[in-house]
Amino acid sequence: MFAHKLVLLGTTLLLLSSAVQSQSSISLKDANFQEAQKAPETTSEVPLTSSSSTSTSTTTTTTTAAPTTSTTTVKTSTSSSSTSTTTTTSTSTSTEPPKTTTTPAPVPTTTHAPQPYPAPSVGTWNATCILLTMAAQLNFTYETKDGKMAHGLFNIPPNATIGDSVCDSQTIQSIQLSWGPVTSVQSMVMQFDNKNATTVLSSIQIHFSVISEDYPDAKENQTLQLIHRGSEEFKTPEKMSYHCTRPQQLNLTETVDLKPEIGWLSVSNVQAEAFRGANASGFSTVHDCDSSETSDVVPIAVGIALAALILVVLISYLCVRRRSISRGYMSF
Repeated sequence: MFAHKLVLLGTTLLLLSSAVQSQSSISLKDANFQEAQKAPETTSEVPLTSSSSTSTSTTTTTTTAAPTTSTTTVKTSTSSSSTSTTTTTSTSTSTEPPKTTTTPAPVPTTTHAPQPYPAPSVGTWNATCILLTMAAQLNFTYETKDGKMAHGLFNIPPNATIGDSVCDSQTIQSIQLSWGPVTSVQSMVMQFDNKNATTVLSSIQIHFSVISEDYPDAKENQTLQLIHRGSEEFKTPEKMSYHCTRPQQLNLTETVDLKPEIGWLSVSNVQAEAFRGANASGFSTVHDCDSSETSDVVPIAVGIALAALILVVLISYLCVRRRSISRGYMSF
């Protein structure tokens, strides 16, 4: 009986031992499988290759500003359970427009051409025996600081005063116009002659100082003595006023050095009358500079032509009469 119990106990222990061993084997297999499932991931910048499976993920990011490229992440994962290959590429491009610096356009500089010298103004002067209206501009030559010669312009002021006048003579009369500062008085004297019942402007004398304020390049302390001599200017019959609107140019020479044509005086809108009566008011009858004057040659030429015509007609008549008389004798 006891032996039977020992056999049963031994059998039971063998069965228990087999069951425990079998359970332990199953647990070890499960543990190995889970470890295989949880195999460590391998990350490397260089792709790895496995015989069972390959998984590749690639992400590329590119940013272009001033061009800059950044490339990262190359991952490879290997698993023994499945074979699959996955490649993912992501590209992002951002381009910013280049920054431009706007430079303001330069303001154009306009170079103005030199303005012409202003035209002279008309002035009127009354010295009792001489009444004068005109606009006058002086063109002269002066010496510069470096010893060269240059041309200058000056307008006779319309508000010039009458400095002196000569009215006593009945053959020569003159009027003086003065202007400028007290320290440098400048003047122009116009002289009229009366010959053979005809009035003419015989001379113009100008005393002019080249002031450095007006002519910066002029030699200092330079004074010009200019003169014009003529016999046909402002010519008009006696008791009439000379009138001329168009500009006239009167040549001037230097009286000191006797240099020819050192300048000229341009006059326009002129009306002048000399040898006026003491009680005269205003200008007398106008004698215009452009009025036509009949020359003595024209009447002489017309007379000669008429005389020649009369002579030709007379000769023709005598010739015809002589022929007719000779024919009458022959028929008889």
